[in-house]
Amino acid sequence: MNINKAILILISILVVFFAIFIGIGIYGSFQQENKEGIEENIVLSEKITDECTEEWEQMEQEENTISTSGVEDVKISPNCSLTLKRHFTSCDHITNEYLNMPQEYVNMTQDEFIKDYEGWYVEKFVSNEVILSKDMSGECGEHFVIRDENGFLNVYRVVDGVEEEYETTEISVEYLPETDKINFRDGLKVYGKENLSQILEDFE
Repeated sequence: MNINKAILILISILVVFFAIFIGIGIYGSFQQENKEGIEENIVLSEKITDECTEEWEQMEQEENTISTSGVEDVKISPNCSLTLKRHFTSCDHITNEYLNMPQEYVNMTQDEFIKDYEGWYVEKFVSNEVILSKDMSGECGEHFVIRDENGFLNVYRVVDGVEEEYETTEISVEYLPETDKINFRDGLKVYGKENLSQILEDFE
């Protein structure tokens, strides 16, 4: 009876050890599979990242190529307008000259066109509009003074501080309000040809 009991105890111990051994083996196998899965995911992630990076770099290169080639390919059309902006450093005024593009420049690129405008800065260059700007020394030439000369209004242009006769009028100051008479006697300063024309029209 004691022998049988001892045998049962021994078998039980062997079963327990066998079960523990199998459990350890299964756990180790599971851990190995997880490790391999993680490594595969890392490799896959790196691969996807590399592919995305390469694709992005390729797109940037294509955009740069398109952008550069786009500027080089722009040509002046027959109905193109030309604006020349001059900034005069002495009075800090800007004048705009609006022109129709001369026909000899039609179909020219920016590099070809700008050769005839050395010293000018290209603000805009599209097929139907070109805008150039440039700093100029001196004053803009649109500073005027309206004075009372012998009872009539005369216009003088101010160039570098010196007044030179610009226009004589037949506008009499005789019936003007006293305030206007004083202004014209002292010399009424006006900037811009449009403003000058408007003032003269108002007093005609």
